Amino acid sequence: MSENKRPNMDAQYISEQRTVDVLRALSMYSDEKNPISQSELREYITTTGNPQTLAGTIDEILKQINPAEYTGENDEEYRIKYDGYDKPFEENPLVIRSEISELRNEMRRKDADKEALSKEIKDLGGGKAPSIRGIRYVHDFSYEDMDQLISAVALAASIPPEDKERLIRKIMATASIHYKSPFYDRALENLKFNPYSEYSRIHSRSGVTEKRIGENVRILQDAIRLHTKVRFNFDVYSKDKCYITDEKEHILSPYYIVIYNDNYYVIGAWDNKDEAVHYRIDLMSSLEIIRDEDNVPVSMKPMSKCKDLPYRDLSWDPEKYMSEHLYMAYDKARKISIKIPVKDIGRYTKIHDWFGDHFELNKVATDRCEEGYEVIDVVTSPNMIVHWAMQYSGFCEILDEEVREKIRGELEMMRKKYKK
Repeated sequence: MSENKRPNMDAQYISEQRTVDVLRALSMYSDEKNPISQSELREYITTTGNPQTLAGTIDEILKQINPAEYTGENDEEYRIKYDGYDKPFEENPLVIRSEISELRNEMRRKDADKEALSKEIKDLGGGKAPSIRGIRYVHDFSYEDMDQLISAVALAASIPPEDKERLIRKIMATASIHYKSPFYDRALENLKFNPYSEYSRIHSRSGVTEKRIGENVRILQDAIRLHTKVRFNFDVYSKDKCYITDEKEHILSPYYIVIYNDNYYVIGAWDNKDEAVHYRIDLMSSLEIIRDEDNVPVSMKPMSKCKDLPYRDLSWDPEKYMSEHLYMAYDKARKISIKIPVKDIGRYTKIHDWFGDHFELNKVATDRCEEGYEVIDVVTSPNMIVHWAMQYSGFCEILDEEVREKIRGELEMMRKKYKK
C-alpha cells in the first residue's frame, strides 16, 4: 500500500478515544441528580475542543447506547439520559438533530431539490438543530442502592475489616464524584469509620471464621439455586481454640439461610427424616455440592416432603420461624403461656428480642392471674423454652405444666451440682 493511500489511523484513534473520554467524563461528573452541559463536558475532553465535533460524538453515543425510541416501559434501558429523551419520537431532540443532519447532507448532492429540502429543514425545529442538554449518566446503582450496599458491607459481621475497606472503595468507584457516603471520604480517599471497631460474636482475629462463613454461604446459595444436595463435615472447637471435624459425612437438602443471634444457620432436611434440621454454617467444613458420576448436581429432597416448611415464596416468614425455634432447636413448636410482671417496663422488649411480633396477650389467663401480672402466649420450642425460662428466671414464669416439670428437673440437677 502506498504512503498516500494509507488510512488515517491517528484520526480513527482520536475518534474512538473521544468516545471513551466522553463516556468516562459522563460517568465521573454526572448522574441522575446532576446533569452536565456540553460546554462543561468539553472541559474534560482532551481529544477535541470543537463544539460541533463533540456534539456529533455525543449524538452517535446516544444512538448506539440507548433504545431507538422511548416507550415508557424501556426507561431503565437508557444508560445516558438527556432533556427530552422521553418525548414522542418525532419530538425527541436527538431524532430532530439526526433528521436535519440527513437533510443537509442530501442538499449537498448535485441533483438535490434544495428549495424543498430547505423547507423540510425549516419545518423541523425552526430550521435549527436543537442542542442535547441536561446530559446525565445512569449508573448501575442509585444513591439509595449505594447507601444500602456500603452500609451492608460496613456492618457485615461475615466480612473481615480489610475486605470491607477494599469492597467499599470498589463500590464508590462505580459512582459519580457527586455521591457522598457517610462511610467514605472521597477527598481523602479514606473510610470515615474504623472497620476494626465493629465486631460481632463471629469475629476472629485471623479472619478464618468470616471467610469460612462467606465461602459456605456462597456454596449453599448455589445449592439452593440449583435445587441440589450438599455434603459436609461438622466441626466443634477444641481446647486449643481451633476446629475439630467429626469426620462424618452429612448430607443435606438446603432450603433457607438465616441469621440467629449473630450466627448463620442453614435450614434443610435429611433424606431419612421429614422434619426440618438446622446447622451452624461456620461449623460446616469440606462443604460441596453433591454431583453424580456425570458431574450433574444431585437433586435435593422436595421441600413439600419436609414438615413445617412452606414452599420458597413470600408466604414464608423467617422471623416467625426463628421465634418458633428458640435457640434454633428443631423440635415441634407449640403454644406456651408465660406470666410476666406488669411493673417491668422493659418486659415486652425482652419478649420482642426473642419472639419478634409473634406473641399475643392472653386476656382470659390475665384476668385470672393475680394483680400485677399478665399472661402472653408464644409458639416456640418446648425443649428450649426450658433454658430460656431459666435464663430469665427472675422475670418470667412458664405456665405450661409439661415445661414446668422439665424446669423442676433442671433445677434439681443444679441444686445437687451446687449444694455445699
